Amino acid sequence: MKKYDKESISRGFLRRAEDAERYLREVRAKLKDNPSYKHVHDDHLAKFYVYNYLHGRTFLESESMLVAELGRLQALDFPAPREAFSSERFELYRQAYLNEVLTSFENGPSES
Repeated sequence: MKKYDKESISRGFLRRAEDAERYLREVRAKLKDNPSYKHVHDDHLAKFYVYNYLHGRTFLESESMLVAELGRLQALDFPAPREAFSSERFELYRQAYLNEVLTSFENGPSES
């Protein structure tokens, strides 16, 4: 079992947020030519919102605090951002990313 390392975990969340933001810029440029990218846009927008929120926070102090915050976020009625093409699709992706993180910590922390 890996030791819980809040700094490493925070860096991993930041890296995922930056990757999602970078890909969002690419997708926005492609939307003009191909509207089917709306689905991909909402996916990466949700990914950005989840991981950007998670990095550098005080609840990263312990694994139990992080798991509690993830549970709170799952129950939260979170309004989709204006740039989402579909609020329902954004929420489905947001919940999927929260579940992914929660599952990874239920199975032991990941340093990636």
